[in-house]
Amino acid sequence: MIDAAVSTADSRQLAYIGRQPGKAKPDRDSDDWHTPSRYIEAARKVLGRIDVDPFSSATANLTVKAARFLTKADDAMHPRPWTPGPATAWLNPPYGRGVIDAAIDRFLVELPRLTAAIVLVNNSTETQWCQALQARCQAFCLPAHRISFVSPDSKRKSGNTRGQVFFYFGDDPDRFAAVFRFFGMVSTVIAKPPIQDSAIRFSACCSASSANDSGGRLFLSESVI
Repeated sequence: MIDAAVSTADSRQLAYIGRQPGKAKPDRDSDDWHTPSRYIEAARKVLGRIDVDPFSSATANLTVKAARFLTKADDAMHPRPWTPGPATAWLNPPYGRGVIDAAIDRFLVELPRLTAAIVLVNNSTETQWCQALQARCQAFCLPAHRISFVSPDSKRKSGNTRGQVFFYFGDDPDRFAAVFRFFGMVSTVIAKPPIQDSAIRFSACCSASSANDSGGRLFLSESVI
């Protein structure tokens, strides 16, 4: 698919929440929405470089500038490795129902081969795929705004009805926090306490609060308005 996500409430472009109403099979071109450059540049500051973007196109890569990118024809879902060796990755996978599940499953298979990665998805925290990302990440950012994605003809689309989240995977979560804190709240995993089933405790808005989720992960949270 494409380095993309749907951002309007147009019934023809609902891949970000599921299939198009009235259609048994959604139009997968509705997943062809590109990430605005400021988020790509922020990701590059964190990763140093972007070695691979597995859900992209030649047009999208004009902004991402990944050393290697996979298109629909390359099929990132295929079990072949995305890169021949260790690499950094940027992902804005297709958001269509069912497709996003497969894309995240594939990413988690590739994750041990990656030195660092940033994944941009909808903040669908109730879904299994989003829970899987949170369980494996070292940090995440909840933007204080909805992202206006860009169409292939470079037109920015407004009217996004969903919020997004950036997940960071790597050994420098402090770097991620320093860069992405300007977009919104950043939570960084700092420890795994021995009790695995503690209740969730979140601070509403402060610069150094902690939270322990049901998976036993401790976060340092930072809110920026």
